[in-house]
Amino acid sequence: MSEERLTDGWEPGLEAGDSLLRRFVLANAERNAFVASCAGGRFTRWGDLAAADPGSPILFDNAAVLLRPPPYVDLPDMLRRLVEFYPPERHFVLLSAWPTPDLSVAGLRLMGHPPFMFRPPGGEPPSLPVGLRIVEVTDQRALDDFVTTLVRAYPMPGAQGTVLGGLRVLRGPIRLFVGYAGGHPVATAGARLGHGIVDVEWVSTLPSHRGRGIGSALTWAATLTDPAAPATLISSDEGRSVYEAMGYLPLTRLTMWHRPPEFTA
Repeated sequence: MSEERLTDGWEPGLEAGDSLLRRFVLANAERNAFVASCAGGRFTRWGDLAAADPGSPILFDNAAVLLRPPPYVDLPDMLRRLVEFYPPERHFVLLSAWPTPDLSVAGLRLMGHPPFMFRPPGGEPPSLPVGLRIVEVTDQRALDDFVTTLVRAYPMPGAQGTVLGGLRVLRGPIRLFVGYAGGHPVATAGARLGHGIVDVEWVSTLPSHRGRGIGSALTWAATLTDPAAPATLISSDEGRSVYEAMGYLPLTRLTMWHRPPEFTA
């Protein structure tokens, strides 16, 4: 009698819709590859790992994603491939949907365990805050406003050269939004579409305009990019309550590592 083969949900050839988390992981990996391609960068994918290197000054643009749970991965071999893929002068992040062992042996530093949140499709956003106008980015002028605002809001000095600044990013699965108040850009949000989910990202508000519901309004715009699809996002602990008020549910915590640049001579 042959032993039945039971799926673990993370085989390389398994359909994306096996679980919500699998959809998110695969959409994340494919978005990173798309961004790298827009910048003329590099990307590669193995059964257990996807890595993309657009050569961006923003570390989150240079991103790798673990595609299988750590117990099913040869971690020393995965780390070898990961470190060999990125030039030593490039910082990058590694996102895992699961807790991982200590990866500092490969020069990585633990960034934290941000909440991963989910919202069912549908719903109606509240009225926009007085004086706020939200525009979907469709041209270079609005894209410049998006990048400038994002860089100022975090802030991220020297990050104006992000690969998000080129119009090619609008020709794929990414949708970007800018919020204007008094004729000036003050907030951003974006979404990446893939595998039946809307993954919300790039939510930012200038310090001078926080506490007015503007960030929430931009998040609503991104969330409802496809009203028929569920939405996901990675939250900070500080922002979690804002998303919960919108109907987002905390599902789990992710694990994020960062490899700083070595700047070898």
